[in-house]
Amino acid sequence: MLFDESGYRLDGYRAPVPEAVPGARTLDLAQVRALIGQGWIPVDVMGARVFGIGADGTWILPERHRSIPGARWLPVVGWGRLEPWQSDYLDASLERITGGDRKAGLILFCKSDCWLSWNAARRIAGRGYVNLGWFPGGVDAWADAGLPLVEIRPEPHRGSWSR
Repeated sequence: MLFDESGYRLDGYRAPVPEAVPGARTLDLAQVRALIGQGWIPVDVMGARVFGIGADGTWILPERHRSIPGARWLPVVGWGRLEPWQSDYLDASLERITGGDRKAGLILFCKSDCWLSWNAARRIAGRGYVNLGWFPGGVDAWADAGLPLVEIRPEPHRGSWSR
């Protein structure tokens, strides 16, 4: 099954995506750059399947991750189904990133042809965030334009978690 009853993609996350996602406007590279310049926050949701989380909330990952400068990385929020701890992590991270402002501008992305950002944008819109952009080209479009990528770490997780 590729989609659940709510319409979230459950598998085959690297596949062609639709042109739009409910609750967010689709952005191209020029729009992303302009909105970042206006203070919108880029949120990378590229998934991490192999990880640990230390007692201090620091993620322990086997590989480095490069992304758009200034991006905040939430590596477990784009899956089709979230476990309770992942949902709590999303809520706490959004609260911290936006200062609790559901009108803050957020740009959701991962890589090109990546359903993780589609799922995450839809999920975050459902939580009442109203200024959402979806950048389906993600880090691939950014790098293809000759723009720099920087190494980033996931937002810390302050709660319990399980595998």
